[in-house]
Amino acid sequence: MNSTPTVTRQRTGHCLCGAIRYSFDAEPEAVVLCHCGECQRHTGSAFSVNVLIPRATLEITGTPATYQTTGTENGHLRDRLFCPTCGTPIFTILHERPTLIIVKAGTLDDTSGLTPVAEVWWRRSQDWLDPHPTRPRYDGDAT
Repeated sequence: MNSTPTVTRQRTGHCLCGAIRYSFDAEPEAVVLCHCGECQRHTGSAFSVNVLIPRATLEITGTPATYQTTGTENGHLRDRLFCPTCGTPIFTILHERPTLIIVKAGTLDDTSGLTPVAEVWWRRSQDWLDPHPTRPRYDGDAT
């Protein structure tokens, strides 16, 4: 009998304290690095590693808090969801793409197989970052 391993698209993750847990069963639409000022502030880092998935596939346990921002340069609304207990940024909802949700890659239990395909808001990137030799970069949103 020839047994082929089952490949699952199921991924799980959680915040730092575990009060918010989630899972989804979908291939990401994309993995994108965002260098915008709002993402830098939200993550406390040089950029955000964003995993874009169909919103309907996400199951959440716990109730994240939400803070809404407006893009400084593009004017787009963002709902930034985070754990109200430990403050971990977990998701971002793009109002212009309501069928998607962004999962912050650092909250995933396993990030294997997730490779960024583009970088957005490169003009806001930290000056000590060197561009990736083959990954597309956009000065603003990837439209």
